[in-house]
Amino acid sequence: MTLIAANNITKSYGGHVCFADVSFIIPSGGRVGLIGPNGCGKTTLFRTLAGEEDYDGELSRRRGLEIARLEQSPSFPDGATPRSVMADAVKHWKDLDDAIDTQREALADLSGAELDAAMAHLADLETRREAGDGESALRRAEALLRGVGLGETHLDQDMNTLSGGERCRVALARLLVNEPDLWLLDEPTNHLDLAGIAFLERFLRNSAAASVVISHDRRFLDQVTNQTWELEGGRLLIYPGNYSQSRVLREERRTAQWREFMKQREFMRREETFINKWRAGTRSRQAQSRMKRLAKVEAVDEPQNQSRLAALNLQLSRRLGDKVLEVDKLDIGFPGRTLVNGLTLELNPGEIIGIVGPNGMGKTSLFQTLLGNLAPLAGSFEWGPTVETGCLGQHEVFPDETRTPLQYLQDSNLGADDQDRRDKLGAMLFSGDDAFKPVQVLSGGEKKRLMLTRLLLEGHNVLLLDEPTNHLDIQSAEAVTLALSAYPGTVLAISHDRYFLDEVADRVLWLEGGEWRVTRGGYAEADAEREARLRSRDRDREPARDRERDKAPAQPRRNEMERPAATGQYSGWRTGKLESRIIQNEERMAEIHAAFADPAVMRDGNRMRLLQNELAKVEEEQSVLEDEYARRG
Repeated sequence: MTLIAANNITKSYGGHVCFADVSFIIPSGGRVGLIGPNGCGKTTLFRTLAGEEDYDGELSRRRGLEIARLEQSPSFPDGATPRSVMADAVKHWKDLDDAIDTQREALADLSGAELDAAMAHLADLETRREAGDGESALRRAEALLRGVGLGETHLDQDMNTLSGGERCRVALARLLVNEPDLWLLDEPTNHLDLAGIAFLERFLRNSAAASVVISHDRRFLDQVTNQTWELEGGRLLIYPGNYSQSRVLREERRTAQWREFMKQREFMRREETFINKWRAGTRSRQAQSRMKRLAKVEAVDEPQNQSRLAALNLQLSRRLGDKVLEVDKLDIGFPGRTLVNGLTLELNPGEIIGIVGPNGMGKTSLFQTLLGNLAPLAGSFEWGPTVETGCLGQHEVFPDETRTPLQYLQDSNLGADDQDRRDKLGAMLFSGDDAFKPVQVLSGGEKKRLMLTRLLLEGHNVLLLDEPTNHLDIQSAEAVTLALSAYPGTVLAISHDRYFLDEVADRVLWLEGGEWRVTRGGYAEADAEREARLRSRDRDREPARDRERDKAPAQPRRNEMERPAATGQYSGWRTGKLESRIIQNEERMAEIHAAFADPAVMRDGNRMRLLQNELAKVEEEQSVLEDEYARRG
């Protein structure tokens, strides 16, 4: 079934054409990734799909189509909290419960035709209620808040006290709690850590709704889309397949276009040679005929050439020695709160290390420690004698935003002359008039790209980069990836961009729960090693669990999820048995939370209630078990 069909639609503002003669179909259950440079019209196309923009051409929507669109700058009522925002989002389920209760109470006073009509109305209400109810919807809403990365301590905070990223996570959870026919998601992974991104990927894959997603996270697009739309120069290019598959098809298309362009150029050269030779000669009539034919030829566009990297000509101001950085049993964090324990690491000249892990695990604190802005809690680190570091944080500012990108390079005397500076800016996608725009009119991603350009050209031999591809469009992220691949120094890069890490990282440092792990290769290898390590740890514990169970005195058989009435009833359990039950409960809680992300479960009110009741019992038992375990020290 087709949800939206467009035929030759065009949208322009004044003389600027956002897109022209665009045609497409969004089928029921379709999963589309919408990509293109910042400012190319992606958000305008979203607003057009949602019915918020006028346009020329034909666009039809299925009758009764329900669309949910994620806003980049969400708003909330005064005094709202994440919990109240979600309660309001599922209020219609609570209202439905109340209407059913009211209707049931009214039946006692009715008879005859009135009773039949009331029963029919009640049946209709109960049919609608089968998709969910107020209590389970609220539980589901709070599970979504946890899934996108908001902890229990945030749920009752005033929305105005939350960070911009936390507010965006609440907006995403609010959108996801009620499934529409079509999601329109503009950068939904912004402000999510890796666990939140994985949660969203599972959610969208399990959803029956169609989706159109704008994202610069290429791995996310690979996971959740099966069609790719690319806005390029006002045209919409449609590729079957996810992002990676679309890049293969794009290169095939560009190769064919290049052949056609060269073939046409050679044909036109021959025709023009003939015309110039015989314009006034004995074959002038043929020359005139060929002139008319040339005038009707539709020119093949020259494919865009992305290979401008050589213009950067990256050089280090000082050669790196054999020693870059040695970290020995380093504890990182703040007095009373250790984030990373005993980190031991050695950096090699010319390598790129990616740093990953959930938010709050010490990634930025590691940078601050290495830069001397945060004192180590224990251990030591030492930079090599030839090291000159450069750093790009997430919240860097320009000293003067009235300056242009060209002047920004001039201020640091980078580049041989203005033409060389323009070539270098062009390599980082600041071409043409972009070099003369005031910094203040650039997007956040463009500002970050300009800062990184200057940092690369300044000649530092070690770079510390905090989320270098965050807020960059895909074209910009590709330019940054190419630039860092050509950079001859050493790089430490904090990133949640899995595609970027797979492209550039030689090793990955994973920080999580105070622990650290270094693996060779990119994100895919690090994630696979982490999963294998967790599985191995669980398997290693199994024999110990079995031995402890055999040694333990026989216990009365009880329901698996039944909880002993008091902590004292655990005092006779051996420590191994406590550990076994704690691990079992952790695994079951993870399974239940994963089930909450399945829209099929979310629509089944009875199943939701059973899972929620089970989760409450497991959490209650887990709390008592952990108290007993902690008491034993």
